[in-house]
Amino acid sequence: MDLKDHQILKELDSNYRQSFSDIAKKVKLSKNSVILRYEKLKKYVLHNATGINNEILGYTTVKIFYTFDFYNEKLEKEIIDLVKNSKNIIWAARYYGSYDLCLFLFTNDLSTLITEINKFNKKFSDKIAKKEIQIIYKQYIFRNNFLYDQQVFKDYSLGKTEKIIEISKKEKEILKLLRYNPRISIIDISKKLNITEKTVSKLIKKMEKEFIITGYFMTVDTAKFGFSVFKLLLQVQKIKNQDEFENYIRSIKNVKYFTKMLGLW
Repeated sequence: MDLKDHQILKELDSNYRQSFSDIAKKVKLSKNSVILRYEKLKKYVLHNATGINNEILGYTTVKIFYTFDFYNEKLEKEIIDLVKNSKNIIWAARYYGSYDLCLFLFTNDLSTLITEINKFNKKFSDKIAKKEIQIIYKQYIFRNNFLYDQQVFKDYSLGKTEKIIEISKKEKEILKLLRYNPRISIIDISKKLNITEKTVSKLIKKMEKEFIITGYFMTVDTAKFGFSVFKLLLQVQKIKNQDEFENYIRSIKNVKYFTKMLGLW
């Protein structure tokens, strides 16, 4: 990877949806050269996503940590199949340490949450040794700071809000298309949803302005840059200055995100 590749990655990290033309101007290359390099750089990228402020849409974020009596490939496949068929479980992560698994859910209804958790617990009841539920009430998301010579302190803060925004059916459909494909073109969205390009552009700009769309993010394969990923669960007590503590977390260069939770951690 040369200097220009590195510059392109930083631009994608800043805004994964920005056009190749805009990136080309910033890195002083032709648009075609940026496109060719982008295709080669894909091997450094795991996945990409459009940031959606689910809290402002009335949803609560919940994490459930599980420890099993034993964990093998057969159990993992069963869990993956269940998660794929659930519309409320957003993702599941395999852990090594005190927990074996974490489920990540969005909910705007307590009964739906209980039903979803009970469904999972019932299916794996003979294998679950321990479970803990954590409600996330604030999240901070950072850039991939290891890409930069100097730390970028811009973060995206999400949390519970009294202001709830109702969005239209078309806006929901646009978000579904954007969520895991932030570079999808306005033309393609227009064709898929059978609405004008002007309407698509207007609705996206509206959701960006209302902070429903929080940004367009890139998740890199940190192993290819010589890094490993760890999640630290901290119990903190008697913090005299909350802002000072949060600013300290922000100052740690390779922190990708941190969350504040109601629960054990």
